[in-house]
Amino acid sequence: MLEFTTVRIGTIALAILSSLTIIDNARAELKSTLIVEINGFKTQKGELCFKLFSRSFGFPNTDKNAIMKRCIKVVEDPLKITLKDISSGSYAIAVFQDTNGDRALNRNTTGIPTEGYGFSNNPNTRQDLTRYGDCVFLLAGAEETIKIKMKYPPAK
Repeated sequence: MLEFTTVRIGTIALAILSSLTIIDNARAELKSTLIVEINGFKTQKGELCFKLFSRSFGFPNTDKNAIMKRCIKVVEDPLKITLKDISSGSYAIAVFQDTNGDRALNRNTTGIPTEGYGFSNNPNTRQDLTRYGDCVFLLAGAEETIKIKMKYPPAK
């Protein structure tokens, strides 16, 4: 009887380990390529900085809560950024055009941006009032393209 129980427990343990391996492999396959197309630049000066968020905490300003952040030279309009091997899920993107090279979105004394900015879903809100829920999108396919239109402060 003891021998049968040992074999049966061993078989169950092997089945569980196999299932976990299958689950891990399935998760590894749920990766997507995200293409972000940004247009509406007033100038090709400086860099476009973006932050990718997978949750609302810290969106859109906190660098440390972004799962990915990068700055790239503005060379064309529209500018396309390809992000590979992104796990399927919900995300939001915040972008700004850093025209003075300080890698920060500059603001005036009332907190309104003085440089160009934009968000996924292109919500009709001010940068200082934009919420994650207004910008969130679902990344689920093998390849997904989102478009962001740059916004600029009114000319003085």
